This record gives sequence, C-alpha cells and structure tokens, in this order.
Amino acid sequence: MIHQLLVPLADHIGSFRFFESITLRALCAALTAFLVGIVVGPGIIERLSQLRWKEHIASDSARLAEMQRKAGKGGTPTMGGMILVLATATGTLLFARLDQHLVLAALWTMVAMGVLGGIDDRIKLMRIPDPRHPGRFRKGMDAWPKVWGQVLIGGVAMVWIWSTMRGVPGWDLLRVPVLAADGVSLGVLVIPLGVLVLVSTSNAVNLTDGMDGLAAGCAVIVTLVLTVTAYVVGHAGFAPHLEQVFIPQGGELAVFLAALVGGTGGFLWWNCHPARVFMGNTGSMALGGALAVSAVGLRQEVLLIVAGAAFVWEALSVILQVGSFRLRGGKRVFLIAPFHHHLEFKGWPESRVVMSFWIGSAVCGVIALGLQRVL
Repeated sequence: MIHQLLVPLADHIGSFRFFESITLRALCAALTAFLVGIVVGPGIIERLSQLRWKEHIASDSARLAEMQRKAGKGGTPTMGGMILVLATATGTLLFARLDQHLVLAALWTMVAMGVLGGIDDRIKLMRIPDPRHPGRFRKGMDAWPKVWGQVLIGGVAMVWIWSTMRGVPGWDLLRVPVLAADGVSLGVLVIPLGVLVLVSTSNAVNLTDGMDGLAAGCAVIVTLVLTVTAYVVGHAGFAPHLEQVFIPQGGELAVFLAALVGGTGGFLWWNCHPARVFMGNTGSMALGGALAVSAVGLRQEVLLIVAGAAFVWEALSVILQVGSFRLRGGKRVFLIAPFHHHLEFKGWPESRVVMSFWIGSAVCGVIALGLQRVL
C-alpha cells in the first residue's frame, strides 16, 4: 500500500523513492508486524480470557495430562494465533506491493487456513460430547473434514499460483539433486504437489505446537531462511549466480515473509515460557499454510524440508509411532509421540526441549542456505 501511495510522489518528494527498495520495505514490514503483535497481544489475550476460550487439558496419555496440569497449562487462553495473523497481515498490507499475485496468494492462504484452524479450535472449546467415545469431548473437527478443508484451500492457492507463474521459464522444474541435474518439468502437476506440501506442512506445524514457544520459535527460523531465499531468487543478478530459477515476484514475497517473521516473533513474545497464550490450530495451520505456499511459489519445496526438519521429524515421529503400534502388535518406538513429549517423558525440562529444537532448526536453516546451489 505504501509503495503504491508514496513512490508515485517521488518526483516531488525525493525521499519517497526509498520505498522502491525491497530491503527497506521488508525491514519495515518485519518491524511493523512485530510491534503490532506486541501492542495488540494483551488486548487479544484479555478478550480470549473473557470469552473463556481457554485450553482444557485433554490427552489420551494420563501421564502427559498430569504433567500439563502440574505445569499450569490448563486455563491458558488459546487461539492466540490470531495475533500473528493480524500482525503479519498488517505488515504485508502496508509495505508489500498488492499487485503481486504471489503475495496475495500467500496472504489469502494464511488467513483462510487461520479461519479453518479457528473453527477447529472453537469446536474443541465448546466441549461437545464425543459420540464415539462416551465420557469424552470432541478434540476439534473430525480428521477428514479438516483435511478436505485444507485440500480445498490448497487447491485454490495452487491453481492461483500456477496460472500466474506458469509463464516463468523453468518455474515448474522440480530439481532433484543427483537424479536430475537440470530438473524435471512438472507442468500442471505442480498443483497436486503444492496441495500435498500445504497439507503436510500445516499438520506438521500443528503437531509441533505442544510446548511454550516450540512451534513459533522454529517457525521464525524457517521463515527467515525462506525470506533470504525469496530475496535471492527474486533478484535478477543473484539468482543466476546461485544457479536458481529467477522468480520475478520473489522479492515482493520476501516482504510478506519478513512480515511473517515479525508477526510470529511478536506472538512468541507472549507465547514463550511461561506462555500467556497458546497459538492453537488458528496459528499453527496459518503458519503452515503460509510457509507451504511461499515454498511452492519460490519452487523451494526441498529447501522447506531441510530448513523445517524439526517439523518433519515431529510428523515422522507420529507416523512411526502409529505404524509401529498397528503393525507390531502394540509395540512403540517412542515413549509417546510427537517427539518433544518423548523427551519430556525422559525427564528433559520443557525449556531444554524447546531450546534444543530451536538450535536444531538454526543448524538446519544454515545447511539449507548453504545448499542453495544444489537445491
């Protein structure tokens, strides 16, 4: 918005020309989103408390439920993900160019996934009896309706991106190191691949959201990696030097991603231990959707897997646990899944688990950036 308003006036006020700079606008978007998150956080948290939208301790593991009660998790307001969605949207609307389809698709997906996650959270908070498990309450939407909702949102986003970007030379290439140096052209198959990435990422972030600051901290690091990557592949000079496909709208997507870094950081201020608010599915699904759409738009799905290894491992730990339990007669791989709770059962303090994941994410982020010539 600021770009469209001020840059045309640069002939009269020369300083307005600075807002042509993607770097400046990305920094402004990040700072604005962070400050919005800090400022609106207390009001949203108070309102969530007044509405009694608070976390109820419910787990299939009695031991985990007891540990969470002792840690004082019960009664903490949830659905705080609306803080990061609002903050990110504000930074994006102010400083990104709103005539760029990658930016609009990413922003729309974040908001749409946040709404879907909010519906999921609201069903859980309503304490509706579960007819399939007498004496228990529903934990949110049923699995398949939620997945189909994610598929629908992902399908709209990916068709939007594909129809916009298919004319960019080399954009539809899937680069598989060693197997195909020049990449494999996917054509319209980018759409189902993108939907798969979106569903997988949003659910992986959701599974990681189980400790104070865990998912948000990891997401800040992954988003920073994608922000740098977006700037690089959107730069006509840097992209060829690193043997990357030049994405004309990549630079503007970097502004959105910078706003996402700031918005998530602002939320993390209130979510770090001891958390004053939980993001809920409202935040985790919005984060996952935004990261997935950005990665697909930049054709950096492999980089997302490397940088987001913490999310991948959390999802994989659940898959391994469920698979082992069903195929090996009730035998488990971990004490409990996802993996962060396994470490908690092993006696690790929550702060140590979270910091370990942050450090691991930082290392994976550096590796992902170092592999730019390969990926």
